[in-house]
Amino acid sequence: MSYLPSPPAFNSDHEGVTVHQLLLAAHDAPSALEAVRQGLADSGAELCALSMKPVGQIVEGSLRVRHLSDQAARLLARDLAAWPGVTSASVEHQWVRP
Repeated sequence: MSYLPSPPAFNSDHEGVTVHQLLLAAHDAPSALEAVRQGLADSGAELCALSMKPVGQIVEGSLRVRHLSDQAARLLARDLAAWPGVTSASVEHQWVRP
């Protein structure tokens, strides 16, 4: 399941100088990991970092990706949030490397 356009049209940050941080919440780690795996495959983004931790009854994840435009990062968050078992996802930060 993907709402993302094909990767070549999507990667407007070819140099990989912009890094986006996305946060997600899921019912369990397998759901979060599968959403991240499929989201990266669909978007063509490069994973820079991934961390997950249990918080009460849910799992919170933080991932940093590059090779995506701002709009593409927002669409990736929307795609992650639509994945079964994921309750929410959002773009939280953006960095531009010199």
